[in-house]
Amino acid sequence: MSLLAVDIGNTSTTVGFFVDDRSSTHEAGTLRHRFDIPTRTLTHRALTREALDGPLTTLGKPGTIAIASVVPWASDEMIVVLHEIYPEAKILVIASANIPLTIQYPHPEELGTDRLLGALAAYRLFGQPEQRPCIVIDLGTATTYDCITRDGVFLGGAIAPGLELSAEALTHRAAQLPSIELLFPESVIGQSTVESMQSGILYGGMAAIEGMIDRLRKAAFPDERPIVVATGGLSRLVEGHTDAVTHVDPALVLEGICLSARIASELTTELAVEREALATKN
Repeated sequence: MSLLAVDIGNTSTTVGFFVDDRSSTHEAGTLRHRFDIPTRTLTHRALTREALDGPLTTLGKPGTIAIASVVPWASDEMIVVLHEIYPEAKILVIASANIPLTIQYPHPEELGTDRLLGALAAYRLFGQPEQRPCIVIDLGTATTYDCITRDGVFLGGAIAPGLELSAEALTHRAAQLPSIELLFPESVIGQSTVESMQSGILYGGMAAIEGMIDRLRKAAFPDERPIVVATGGLSRLVEGHTDAVTHVDPALVLEGICLSARIASELTTELAVEREALATKN
């Protein structure tokens, strides 16, 4: 079964096309194609259609479209446009309440679907096979940290300003500081204003990430070695700059969407079989 997964975030919307691949042991299937569009594009139907038409023309027809969103108005627009493009596809909206994850959180309705989907994928793809807990770090507009036990229980975590947001705030609030590109300078000791800002934002960001991983591990998993998975648009920045991160998987939330949709489909099939069996028996 092919599946189109759509992750609508505050800044960008990511679309992934998954197919079943017998040669792959990946539970979410094989991600064949992925692209991003600005979420602001979704304010107008014609712009949304224009942004999607090009990337989607090279793909096959998905049997299912699964959408997760933290921007309600944008998901409404996306549903209409995707139904026009793929009228025969089944459309499934992934909400926090139907993500197959045990949640130990006083007010689960406050949790964004992106955090839960990343947690689900980290547990199913990395933690469960090794019987180890997970810490998920999502580096996007915000940097979020989430803890999942070895039994798949979501415990909660932390939210901090994202690296890009920190750089923008520094530039806007300090008149003498320029805009910078998020690139690691050669040395932690900056030799110019730009290098000093890059060092503070990026090396400082890595130090914050390492410190938070250590604190979360001590608080949640004092006697275990959690698997640490980095995801999100800026996750590639951590590669080669910290040993605290075990895996970098930018598609983690898309994989969570795919897993949720597949599990929901399996449950629906099981219920249909049970109902048919009962009907035959009666």
